[in-house]
Formats: sequence, structure tokens, C-alpha cells
Amino acid sequence: MIRPITAMLCLAAASSSPAAPPQLQAAAAPGLALDTAWADRKAWADVPSVTLRGVGGAAAPSELRARWNQTAVFFEFLCRDDSVVSPGERDGLDHFRLGDVVEIFLGRTGEPAYAELHATPAGRKTAYAFSGYRKASAPSEGGEVRSGPIEGGWRAVLSIPWKSLQGAPGDGSWEFLAGRYDYDKPGGKPVLSSFPAQTGKPDFHARERYARLALRP
Repeated sequence: MIRPITAMLCLAAASSSPAAPPQLQAAAAPGLALDTAWADRKAWADVPSVTLRGVGGAAAPSELRARWNQTAVFFEFLCRDDSVVSPGERDGLDHFRLGDVVEIFLGRTGEPAYAELHATPAGRKTAYAFSGYRKASAPSEGGEVRSGPIEGGWRAVLSIPWKSLQGAPGDGSWEFLAGRYDYDKPGGKPVLSSFPAQTGKPDFHARERYARLALRP
């Protein structure tokens, strides 16, 4: 028989256990390349999705899906947007300071290095890389994006090659954060949203807040 005090201690211990990180299931897509991932929108229809949530307030909805193969991982964003703002005219700018951006942060679980790839509605990209928390390093080649308008907003597909992440996809597990900067006008203040959702002071580089990317066979 479990005494009441013992049961209470067991319940307290269980309630203090950390919750499992959120997860996004990436569907296997052998042979997929960025051009086909962008062109064949219908092929994404049965891929599991998650929703980015606002940071510190309401945000326009954004859906995220993922597919993968032995060459690369692909992320699709569908962004509701009543006023698309995309003034940056070339790759490599800090577009998140200028206008609308979606972004992926991705690293191997337990390893300090991680990559960051941005896409704008106009199809511009910027790649960043880090050797540790906010410790910038030279980004690897190969990250690509496609973007364009859809009814009520815009869509983007981002491709990150596994070779730029120092390893094959099956070597351990992966963690990521998806973020969005949504401007209503150039020079305005963006509304932030993310998956996983963040409360309090946002920090998209805080790896302990990241979700897990499950590579579904």
C-alpha cells in the first residue's frame, strides 16, 4: 500500500519532470530537389504540419511542413499576410531588419554548431552559421530558397543540404526552430512568431527551446 505522503511525493516528482520537446514529422521524399519541391504544391498536402505562434501577441497564421532525403531537408512555409513587405534586392542582407522573412535554425541534438537560413517573399536568401550560441562562423554553401505569392499571402520552400551540417541525416537526431518576421510596412516593427512557440523574451538562438525534427521513413 502506498501511503498518502509517498503518493504526494511521487506526484510532485512526476509533475516536475520536463515536458518532451515539440516535434515536427518530416516525410521521406527520395530524389526530391528544390525545383520539384517548389513546383509540386499538391505533394505537400499529406505531409504533417505545425503552426507558428505569436511571440508576445497575435500573429498572422503560418503553417510549416518538412520533407527529407539523403541529400537535403526541405521546409515549406505558408504565410497569411495582408501586406507583404520585401524591399531587400539581393541575397546576403540582414533581411529580417528590412521586411518579411521566414527562417529555419537547424542543428544536431547535443552539438553546439547550427545553421540558419532565411527566405523573403521575393525569393532572396541569407545563410548564417554558428559554432555555438550566437558564435558566428562561415556559412556553408548549398542552402537554397524559392518564394512567391499565394492567395492571401506568400509561400516559401527552403532547402538545407545535410553536408552543410557536418553529417548524414541518420547520425543522431536533429533539433530546429522555425521563425517569422512579419512587417506591415518598411521600417515598421515586426510581429514575431515561431515554432516552438515562445513566451517571455524571445530568443530564437536558445537551443533549449528548439523542437525535434523526426525523420519519418
